Amino acid sequence: MSAQSITYSGAPLDRAATLRPDAAKVQALLSGGAARIVPVWTGRHLVDDTPRAVTLSFAAVEPWLHLAATPPIFLGLKDDTAWFALGLKDSERPPELGVGGQFRVLNEVVALLPGDEAAILAYARAMVIWHGNHVYCGRCGAPTEPTEGGHSRTCSNAACGQRSFPRTDPAVITLVEDPDGARALLGRQAKWVNGMYSVIAGFVEPGESLEETVARETFEETGVRVADVRYVASQPWPFPASIMLGFRARARTTAIVLGDDELQDCAWFTRAELHSFGRPDGPYPDRRLPNPFSIARFLLNTWLAEG
Repeated sequence: MSAQSITYSGAPLDRAATLRPDAAKVQALLSGGAARIVPVWTGRHLVDDTPRAVTLSFAAVEPWLHLAATPPIFLGLKDDTAWFALGLKDSERPPELGVGGQFRVLNEVVALLPGDEAAILAYARAMVIWHGNHVYCGRCGAPTEPTEGGHSRTCSNAACGQRSFPRTDPAVITLVEDPDGARALLGRQAKWVNGMYSVIAGFVEPGESLEETVARETFEETGVRVADVRYVASQPWPFPASIMLGFRARARTTAIVLGDDELQDCAWFTRAELHSFGRPDGPYPDRRLPNPFSIARFLLNTWLAEG
């Protein structure tokens, strides 16, 4: 997997930001007969048995717009076709839309979806979640209203008028190798799938550079000091609203001291040991690497290919 093909990246849409302030033009794109609409219900997407994403026309959507939690959100243009996301109200059962397919969790089907569809669905999911989390103004508490094609929300209190914009939480994820480059540092959290080990990750804090976050998170979680921090690639991660910033770093110390209760276990592994994960005849039959569609796996695969 190249950096250009990292899952959830490479959405094939022109986001057409200059069109967003023109409400009449956005409405014309929506109702003009060619728009494709991506429904999102409780964070799930409508897919068929292939699986492929099921998108809908405005004519198909219009009768059940009353089920929407927010007006359609303009995502952008693809080959002159406008794409919108539509967040449906939470309910115990999925809405009956009169089309085939079923609502599925994105991470359950992403490995089987075409890459461009996965990227569009991730984008739609992130936007719908953001709207659901910003129904009220963070400054005065009044209701907010979608503006700019759904790419902002404006406080309905004229005395306030606060505008909010979609935000993405940056998180660093780092492959730390020992001073000789022969071993990689992996850990696991208790809540993860049984046996899964991954590289070190954590959120960026205010007033902190990305390189400082790498050094801090690695030390806080493992007790290992690092240097030579190098950016590699990034991955949109709308679960619910992050971007994973991938790094490599070289350890200055190798003693492991679990420090902040984030990790259940942490250890150094050689390339041969990582290649043996999950093999019945190997030393680690019950261990597994991160999911193939994660940037954690991309960083590991890149490192393993160097040996």
